[in-house]
Amino acid sequence: MAGEAGTCDVQTGGSTRGDTCQDLQKCVYAGYVLCNLNDLCVFHGPGRSLLYLITPAVFMHIHPYRLPFAERKKTVFLMLLFSVFCFFFSFQSSAQAATQAKMYQEAVAQFQRVEKSSSLSKRRDMWTSVHSRFKRVLSKNPSSSYAPKALYFMARSYEELARNSWLKRDARTAVDAYQRAENRFSRNHSWADDCLYRKAMLRYERLNDAGGAAKDLQLLLQRYPGGDKARDARQTLAMLAKKGVPEARIKAARRPSPPRSMIPDSRVPRSVRTVYDEAVDRLKGFRRSKSVTRDDCLRLARVFDALGEKRGAGLYAPRSLYHSGQTYEELGKRSGRRDDFEEAVVRYQRAFDSFPASNSWRDDCLYRKAYVSYTYLKKEDQAYADLIELKRNFPHGDMVANANAMLRKMDRPTRVASAKTSQKSVASVAVFKQPRRRVRTTGIARLTDIRHRSGDTYTRVVLDLDREINFEDHTLAPDPKHGKMHRLFVDLEKTRLGKDLAARVMVKDGILNGVRAGQNDSSTARVVFDFQSMQKYHMFTLQNPFRIVVDVYGDGDSPAPAVVTHAAAKKLPPVKRDHKPTYKERKVASDVLAQLGMTFKTIMIDAGHGGIDPGALDKVWWKDKRGRKHWKIRTREKEVALKAAKILGKKFERKGYRVLYTRTTDYKVQLEDRAMAANIKKADLFISLHCNANRKASVRGFETYYLGKARNNIVLRLAAKENNVDPVRISDTQKIVLDLVNSFKMKESRELATLVQKRCVTGLRRHYRGIKDHGARGAPFFVLVGARMPAILVEMGYITNPTEVKLLRSTTYLERVADGIVQGVEDYRKSLSRVGR
Repeated sequence: MAGEAGTCDVQTGGSTRGDTCQDLQKCVYAGYVLCNLNDLCVFHGPGRSLLYLITPAVFMHIHPYRLPFAERKKTVFLMLLFSVFCFFFSFQSSAQAATQAKMYQEAVAQFQRVEKSSSLSKRRDMWTSVHSRFKRVLSKNPSSSYAPKALYFMARSYEELARNSWLKRDARTAVDAYQRAENRFSRNHSWADDCLYRKAMLRYERLNDAGGAAKDLQLLLQRYPGGDKARDARQTLAMLAKKGVPEARIKAARRPSPPRSMIPDSRVPRSVRTVYDEAVDRLKGFRRSKSVTRDDCLRLARVFDALGEKRGAGLYAPRSLYHSGQTYEELGKRSGRRDDFEEAVVRYQRAFDSFPASNSWRDDCLYRKAYVSYTYLKKEDQAYADLIELKRNFPHGDMVANANAMLRKMDRPTRVASAKTSQKSVASVAVFKQPRRRVRTTGIARLTDIRHRSGDTYTRVVLDLDREINFEDHTLAPDPKHGKMHRLFVDLEKTRLGKDLAARVMVKDGILNGVRAGQNDSSTARVVFDFQSMQKYHMFTLQNPFRIVVDVYGDGDSPAPAVVTHAAAKKLPPVKRDHKPTYKERKVASDVLAQLGMTFKTIMIDAGHGGIDPGALDKVWWKDKRGRKHWKIRTREKEVALKAAKILGKKFERKGYRVLYTRTTDYKVQLEDRAMAANIKKADLFISLHCNANRKASVRGFETYYLGKARNNIVLRLAAKENNVDPVRISDTQKIVLDLVNSFKMKESRELATLVQKRCVTGLRRHYRGIKDHGARGAPFFVLVGARMPAILVEMGYITNPTEVKLLRSTTYLERVADGIVQGVEDYRKSLSRVGR
C-alpha cells in the first residue's frame, strides 16, 4: 500500500491522484529551471548549461511514470525554449565580461608602454589616448569591478600629464578622478589609500594646496590606518606640520573598531532596548522643556554614545549615534556654542558610516549633518557636498525634497541687514556681457567640464558644453549676516550635468571661493560662482566646441600701470635741464621703471593652432592615372607657426631674454588658455604667430595685430578664422572688444605692434620683392583677450598665395621674420628705457 500511494497512475487520467502527480511533476521541474537558470549560466557557460537543462527533459521521456504524450510534447517544447534563452543569455553575459576584461588589460598594457618610454611619456596625445581607453572601459560597465580601477588609471594618466605640462587643469582633472576612484573602491581594497595619497600629493605639489593635502592625508589615516600608504602619509603630515600648515597638526583619527554584523532587533538584549527607549523619551522631553541644563544634555549624549559603542546592540548602535547628534544639536541651539554643533556633525557622520548601505536612516544622517553645517556652522561647501551625495545615492529617499529645498535656498538672494550696504555693493559690480541672441536649440546639451585659470587680479572660468545653448546670468548681493560675499549664477537652458562632472570645483585664489554646479530642474543646469571679492565680470562665448567664458576681476584690478609710491618718488633725484645723469641716478631710475612694469625680461611665444586644429591649409590638386582629381595638404599653418616659434625663441634667448612657449609640440591649446598661461607665468610680452589666408590666391602681405576694433570686413573675416567662429557672428565680438580694450594694455600693444611691423617689413624687403605692408591693425582676436601685458599677433604671410607659401616653407624666410620681430621688441624696450636717461 505504501508503494501504491507513492506512485502516479497516469493511465487513469481522470483520477484525482494522477492529475495531482502530473501537476506536482510540472511544478518541480519549473522550479528547477527558474531556480538554477542564473547559476547555470554563470558557473557552467552556455554549452554545459544547455546540456544540463535538456537532460531532465530526456529523462522524462524514459521515466516509467512519464506524462501523457500530448502533455509531454508541450512540456518538452517549453523546456527547449527555456534552454535556448539560457544559452544566448549566458553567452551574451560572459562575452560582455570578457570584452571588458580584455579592454582593461589592453589599456593597462598601453599605459605601461607609454610610462616606460622616455619619448612617449612626454607626448600629451599619448596620455590622452591612454585616458580615452580607460574611459571606454569605465563606460562599458560602470558597476563592474573594473570601473574603479579604470578611474584610477584615468587619474594616473592626467597625473603624468600634469607633471609634464605643469598645467593646473590637468592636475585638477587627476585629483577629481582619484576622488571618484576612492569613492568606488571598497574600504578594504588595497588601492583605495593609494588614491587618497596620490590625490594629496598632487594638491600639494601641483596645486599649492597644502591645507587640502593635509586634510586628505588625515582622512587616509582615519579610513585606512593599516594601509601601505599610512606610513608615507604620517611622514608627509610631519613635514607639512614643520612648514606651519595648520591642518597638518590635527591628530589623526583613532583606528576604527572592526565592523559589527547587524543582528535583528529581536535578538538585541532587552536591557539595551530598555535603555535606548528611555533615552529617546528623555530627548523628546528635553525638546519640550526649557529648564534643561547643559549637564543634563551632556549626560544624555553620553548615554547615546555608550550605546553606539556597545557590541551586540545591532541597529540600536547607529540609531543611538544619530540621537546623540540630535542631542548635541539641541544643546547647541540653547548654548549657541560652535563646538556643540561640531560634535553634532561628528555624530551624524559616525551614524551614517555605521548604518548598513540599504538602511533608510542614512539619508536622514546626511541631511541633518548638512543642515547643521549650513545653518549653524556656515560651512556651505560641506553642506553642498553632503546634499549632492544625498541626491545621488538616495534618489528615492524621504529626504530628497528637503535637500532640494536647501539647495535652492543656498542660491536664493537673502535680505541684507543694511540697505545702504546692499546698494553700495551692487553698484560696485560692473557687468560686461556679450550681446546674445536667442538661438534655436535641439536636444539636451551636457555640461561636460568646468575649467578655471587664475591670474594676479582676475580669474577665468570656462564652461564646456557639447552643443550651443541659451543661458542667463544673475548676480546676488553680498550677505554679511550669513558670511556670504557676491554670488553669480548662470542658468543653462536645456542642459544636464555630465556624468563625470565634479559637483564642486575649489578655487581659493583670492577672487573666487569656488564654483558649484547642480541640476536646478529637469531641463536647467545651474552654475554658481562664490566670490571672495568682485568688482566686475565679463562673459562671452566661443564656438567649436561651444563654451562659455567668464572673466572675473577682483578688487584692485586696474589697467593702468602702478602709481609710483611716495618712497620711490623720494629715491628719484630731481633732474635739471642739461644735466647728464650719473650712474647711480640711472640705476635708481631703472629700478623705478621696473616697479612700474616698464621693463621686461620674460617673453611668451604662442604658436597658433595645433593638434586637431591645423589652421589655414595649402592644398595641391593632382590627377591619378585615370584622370581623376585629388588634393593633398602640402602646408599646414600649425606646422609653420611652431617652426617659427622655435626659431624666434632661440633668437630671444641669445639676447638674454627668458622665453616661454604655449606649446612646443603638435597639440591643441584652447584659445582662452593661451593668454592665461602668459599671465600665470608672469610674462612681460605675449607674441602669437600665425599665417593668413584668403579666398583670392592673389592676396598677399605682412601684418601685425593688437586687441582692438576691426576697421573693415577683411579684418573681421580674419578674426573669425582665428577665433574659429561663424563669420556671420563675428560682428558680435566687436562689442566684446569695446568692453575689453580699456581693461588691457591697448596703448602699449599698439606701440609694440607698430614697431614690430615696421622692422619686419623693412628687413624682408631687403631680400624679397613684392612684400606688401598692411600695417599694424586692431582686431578682436580672442587669443589676445585677457593678456595683462603688451600682446600682439603676427601674420607672417598668406598661406593661400603661391609665392608667399613657398616663403613660409623656407627656414631662411622664417629666420628673417624672427629677426624683424626681435628688432621691433628691442626698439620697444629702448623706447621705455629712454625715460631713465
